[in-house]
Amino acid sequence: MDLLHNHIFLLLIITLLGMLLGRVRFKSFSLGSSGIIFIALFFGHFGLTLPSDFQTLGLVLFIYSIGLQAGPGFLHTLRDRGLKLTIGAVLIIAIGFVTALLASWFYGFDAGIGAGLFAGALTSTPGLAVAVEMAGPNAPAAYGLTYFFGVTGVILFIQLLPKVLKISIEKEENILNEEISQTSIPFAVAHIELTNPNIFGRKVMELHLSSIAPVVITRLLRQGAEEPVLVKGETELQEGDHLRIVGREPDLEKISMFLGIRVDSEISFDRALEKRSIIVSKREIVGMSLKQLNFREVFNVQLSRVTRNGIDLPATPNLSLHMGDTVHAVGDTRALANITKIFGNNTKELYSISLLPIFIGLLLGFLVGKIPLFIPFGGTFYLGTTGGVLVAGLVLSNLYKTGPIIWEIPSTANTFIRELGLILFMATVGTKTGATILTTLASQGFDLFFAGVAVTLIPLIGAVIICRYLLGLPFLRMIGVITGAMTSTPGLAATNDLSTTHYASSAYATVYPVALISMILFTKLLVLILR
Repeated sequence: MDLLHNHIFLLLIITLLGMLLGRVRFKSFSLGSSGIIFIALFFGHFGLTLPSDFQTLGLVLFIYSIGLQAGPGFLHTLRDRGLKLTIGAVLIIAIGFVTALLASWFYGFDAGIGAGLFAGALTSTPGLAVAVEMAGPNAPAAYGLTYFFGVTGVILFIQLLPKVLKISIEKEENILNEEISQTSIPFAVAHIELTNPNIFGRKVMELHLSSIAPVVITRLLRQGAEEPVLVKGETELQEGDHLRIVGREPDLEKISMFLGIRVDSEISFDRALEKRSIIVSKREIVGMSLKQLNFREVFNVQLSRVTRNGIDLPATPNLSLHMGDTVHAVGDTRALANITKIFGNNTKELYSISLLPIFIGLLLGFLVGKIPLFIPFGGTFYLGTTGGVLVAGLVLSNLYKTGPIIWEIPSTANTFIRELGLILFMATVGTKTGATILTTLASQGFDLFFAGVAVTLIPLIGAVIICRYLLGLPFLRMIGVITGAMTSTPGLAATNDLSTTHYASSAYATVYPVALISMILFTKLLVLILR
């Protein structure tokens, strides 16, 4: 059929059939996007292949999108309390790396087979991308053979683990619920009557309240007055003033002891004041701090908090604005209308995408990959396409903005780029591998299968020992770390059968960026050792 020799038509056919195969579900198991590579292997066996340029383009799009997605979370995880979760995930991948290395030496696998074994058993498509770039066409065959048990093995392990360890899921949920209630405190509002004589007649800016607690005074009602006023740095406090303060409850308690006594009366809005939630959509102000904007002094508008990705942040002077932030403001109607124009408040802008930052980032990644790096006693090496593009994505996503260029792209656009890159990459490497896959399987199929089982199960067993008994992680967080380290979405779905709480998925999201990067680095190391 002549149409099948048309590269675009062949790509579309492989993609459509692969997506249909990926949607076939047996309980918690499905191939997902990996269905494309199995269909591509079939077409490749009959001599139908796609050009290498498709593979290169798909590779850089896929890896760059991962860098953009993982960058902020990667550094945040290393700084925050998620460090313990991250250690667990990296150790799981390290165990898989050592197991794959030993299996490759034992069975005599070359670098391509060994890297494909490692990526497939740990269900890592980024690992496969690195394996193909560095070790050639044998990697996808090993990946395809070991991927199936890599997915099903994680699902079965997660489902059987509570029974083996005799875990009460309800008890684990209660323990974590109690922990969250003590550590994750929502924002609240307090009304305080000023009774501290040491403060009478002093300006708000002179008190340095932020050194006591991160709270924001939004409104003030003078004794005997009927209408509240907004609080500015120049506002002078007087005896009997009623203050409306926003913050977390422990911080409100601290500030109450300093200012006066808490009262039940509400400082309500009148016709002159209103509150408004405004979305940041103007690219001109993205990256600017609240101190630079100085809305309180210029417009007499008080910002109480900023909501970012569903999390409330105190509106402190040094807080920088991101695209999509929701700013909660209080002020005069006309003043709020003015700052609304400055912020933008246009949701359509949140989904618009500029191609310029993407192409600049890809170009920088290519250049970084060509820079020679020297390791003492190890000689000179290059990051290559995957390493360079990944580094570019990680660095640029953390810079967030350079001059007029915003490096971060909307999540919907990032998902599209990642999926497009994945389709191009997997379809191309699948067709190239299809011509030799039967020969590979015939000579090393059983060895590969047994090695894949070992590379999947040994890290899972090691994960329980490390996470449960060495790091002391609660069970629900532990299974989130396990599925995150294996980058196993079907495994994460299996955790929902155990518990409907968010604890496993939160741990998964915490370690996922580090797991992606670790798989890429460990795969590179594995190829270098086996060459």
